Parts: sequence; C-alpha cells; structure tokens
Amino acid sequence: MSDVLQELEPLRRLIVAYAASADRDRYALLFALDARWADIVRSTTEILIGQMRLTWWRDILTKPAAERPAGEPLVEHINRLEEQGTSLAPLLHLLDGWEVMLDDFPWDDRQFDAYASARGHGLFASGLAVGRSLDESQAEQGRAWALWDFARHCSDAGMRQAAFERCTEIANSGYPPTFDRSGRPLSILCKLMERDVRKGQLTADLYRPASAARIIWHGITGR
Repeated sequence: MSDVLQELEPLRRLIVAYAASADRDRYALLFALDARWADIVRSTTEILIGQMRLTWWRDILTKPAAERPAGEPLVEHINRLEEQGTSLAPLLHLLDGWEVMLDDFPWDDRQFDAYASARGHGLFASGLAVGRSLDESQAEQGRAWALWDFARHCSDAGMRQAAFERCTEIANSGYPPTFDRSGRPLSILCKLMERDVRKGQLTADLYRPASAARIIWHGITGR
C-alpha cells in the first residue's frame, strides 16, 4: 500500500490512518484515484484530451483484470481489491463526477447536481465495506461534501461561492448521518465540512494543528 499512499496529500494520509485495518487499502486506493483524476482535470487545457484521459480509466474499471495493462501501481491495486470482492461500480460514479468537471464555467443547477451526486455518491459508496450501501442521509452528506471540496479548490470566486451555498443548504436540510466503523474516514471528511458550514466560511488551510487535532480526536473516538 505504500506506493499508493505516496500519491496522497498529507491530510488524506492522516485520514486513511484512522480507517480500520481491513479498510485501509480500499481508502488508500479510493483517495489516490480521486487525486489522480483531479490532476487530470486540473492539467487539462483541451477538453477532448481530458475526456480521453478519463476514458482510459473508465476502460480500466470496466475491463476484466486480465486485459488491464501492467506496470501502473493503481491498476494493480484495483485488480487486487476486485479479487477480494470490492465492487468497482461506485468508482465509475466517482469518475462521472470528474468528467462533469471538464464542463466550462459557469455552471447551472443541472451541472452542479450532476457533479455533486456522482462524485459524492462515488466516493462515499466506495468507502463503505463490501455489502453495505449508502442510506439517504449518507448520500446527501456525500453530495454536500463534494460541493464543499469543489469550493475549497475552485479558483473562480463566483463558482466557489455558488458551490459552498449549495453545500450549506444540503448540509443543513437533513439529519446528520451516522457511519459504522468502516465509514470512519468518511465521517472525518464530514466533520471537516461541517465546521466550515457552521462558521459560514471556507477554511483556507486545513494543514493546521487544529484540523489535525480534530481528525485525531474523531478518528479515535468517533465523536
């Protein structure tokens, strides 16, 4: 798993550390793929090229393991987890979310909804243990988280504000979700998002002792 962890930013490495031991490989791969696809979107200057690069990954996820190329560590981890019974279907939803990100700004409601539903569902459903599915409150929190993460990384001020307003509306409209132990990294992501929603503004830098302390406390206690 060490080669996959190297693909992660320090914050997500810390979050993975609080996954149950049986779940760490799955979360490491999930976060690494999310980061890889983010890099593709971030570095794309021609939409067609970005679509082709994401389509390569869609082919990886839909091909039998024997037909996937060798030599790419993330593909090797996909093969291993699939062999252990992990469904790749939620990862396809996650990829759908990143494909929406190739659309030109500004977005309308349809594009925001398509992005939030696909990326939120894909990441949160991929995180849960085999055989578990998202309930309604978890799915809604996934959508809110996806919009929050979009807002944190978006350089367009208008789009950033629109995404955060939608995140806040969703986060405040339902009951807080609960996660079992397999969803501990997801509940950590939710806690970070909820703090910004309560404050009414985005935290500029999550690489701070206060954020690390919040992750460690929730990671250990679940509270």
